[in-house]
Amino acid sequence: MRKLVLFSLCFLLIHLSLKGSIFSKDSLKNRPVHYDQYLDSIKKMESLRSTSPSYCLKFGKQVIKMTRNLGDPSLIGLAEKTQGVSYFYQAVYDTALVHFYQAIPEFKKAEQKLDVGKVWNNIAVIYRRTNKAELALEGYLKAKEIYEKLGYKKGIATIYFNVGGVYQSLGNFLETEHYYLMAKSLFEDLDYGARLGEVNMNLGVLYLEQKQYDRALRYLNKSEIFIEEYGNLPQKGELLLNFGEVAFYKKEYEKALSYYDKCEEIRIRISDFWGLPKSYIYSAQCLTELERYDEAFDKLKKSEDICLKYKLSEDLEKTYLQKSIILEKKKDFEQALVYNKKVQFIRDSLKLDDRTQRLNQLEFIHYLDLKEKELEIKDLALSRKNIFLLSLMILIILATAFVLFYIRSRSYRNKLQTLSLEQKVRLSQMNPHFLFNSLSVIQDFILDNDNDKAFSYLSKLSGLVRGVLENSTQDYITVREELDILSAYIELQNLRFGQGISYRFDIDSEIDLDEIRIPPMLVQPIIENALVHGELRNNPEAEIKLCLLKNKDTNNIDFSIEDNGVGIDIKKKPGSTHKSMGTKILHDRVRIYNYYSKNTLSIDVIDLKTLNKNLHGTRVSFSIPLCKN
Repeated sequence: MRKLVLFSLCFLLIHLSLKGSIFSKDSLKNRPVHYDQYLDSIKKMESLRSTSPSYCLKFGKQVIKMTRNLGDPSLIGLAEKTQGVSYFYQAVYDTALVHFYQAIPEFKKAEQKLDVGKVWNNIAVIYRRTNKAELALEGYLKAKEIYEKLGYKKGIATIYFNVGGVYQSLGNFLETEHYYLMAKSLFEDLDYGARLGEVNMNLGVLYLEQKQYDRALRYLNKSEIFIEEYGNLPQKGELLLNFGEVAFYKKEYEKALSYYDKCEEIRIRISDFWGLPKSYIYSAQCLTELERYDEAFDKLKKSEDICLKYKLSEDLEKTYLQKSIILEKKKDFEQALVYNKKVQFIRDSLKLDDRTQRLNQLEFIHYLDLKEKELEIKDLALSRKNIFLLSLMILIILATAFVLFYIRSRSYRNKLQTLSLEQKVRLSQMNPHFLFNSLSVIQDFILDNDNDKAFSYLSKLSGLVRGVLENSTQDYITVREELDILSAYIELQNLRFGQGISYRFDIDSEIDLDEIRIPPMLVQPIIENALVHGELRNNPEAEIKLCLLKNKDTNNIDFSIEDNGVGIDIKKKPGSTHKSMGTKILHDRVRIYNYYSKNTLSIDVIDLKTLNKNLHGTRVSFSIPLCKN
């Protein structure tokens, strides 16, 4: 293959020498003729990264020289940026930064602002990779500023995602979650499925680091759907690694090992030499727990070779640490001590790098202190009047800020109080369509002289209305009262449509229906959606299952409402703007509950087809903290 590539290059050079080389000065003056050839050369730089990394860099230098002779800033900037990316892939970060910084002024000359923003993003990625969080954030913010001016939403979402990654590396989970969720929201608005897989996966990893395994699995499963749809191999490898971590923490070592092996296969296939050491290290940890020490050592040897070649200090430290653990288990304490010393040496070198960076910062701070003292000496003549005015201005600014903050917080509280009152009014009202249809049914029964059915329907309807009115004035009602309302509602629907919609309440025996209290009317809108939007009324085998389970670990009641309707995916039609009143009430109640409660209530909706292709319907689940009389 290599001989074929060299033969093709020789043929191209001979052909160009006969017709006039693209490196000649005469040909460079004629831009329209050769402009596409320069673009093709830059594209070739990209293609050579994986096939011939060393030749890629040499060829890139020639292309940069060629574009600089041409003098077109857009081509120079593109060539410099592409060469920087090539050095980045080979982990030569210092040289990559040089090319990125040379690309920025060229793109500015060509007035290609979007490319300037992308280069700043690349620079930030390098600083993040080299553990320089402050510089990484600075680069991301510069890119974000440019993207916002251009209205480049995809870029803004990517910046949010990358900034979240920086905070995650610093262990700031709150900021990480904040930026990931903002990125997720923007990607959803843009319908950017490829990046949604990545951001859901990183949210899963975030919760995994906090040992919230079930929550982590939910996001990892969402990520898997997008990754499978778009066929992104690097992301699939990363996802398998995370699934393996969940299994490892649950002590399912064989299962974890199978995930790591699949991840390893993918990373070898795509030549991901920076990710491979982690696959080997995690596999070695599983093999150690399974007491398969020789296999673990083979994995760690592969990891060590890659780490030394690509200078991956942190992974090399973990590799040596795992080796020392295995040697201790095998009672080879002498060799374990050797690897422990290597681990300490790497840690000391990393700390030395941090200390060097800190020393440079201290030197700069010392320089600033000297300048400040010089300014203080020059400003000793400042009058008391000026000091008083400056203090007064600061006081006015602080007072204004306090007043604005107070007004804003008070406005928000008033808004929530108004929303709470609106909710009580809404809860006291039945759905107008439901009432109208119910009265029409009663009227039909009377006209047909079917007084028994009319009386039965009217009795059940009056009981339901009375229950709704009574519950609307309460912040909490008993579980039994909520179940009575639900039973009456479903039975009315059965009488109206003349068919039996089967329903079942599975209640944990440890739940006291008359003691446990919950917010009213949380489940009824969900059942209403199942009947109307799930098309259960047209299903002769319609069934609704409500399950209440007491969770002893979290001291919560877990609600699960499942139907066998058409499912949520089928009902998602493009351009549909219809919103259920019940759904709006439900979301507003959740918002108010989360504001006034110390706990967070979230509602998960799953189409059963995503769990099993043979199933159909929808499952809605949420948890509420226990509240007794």
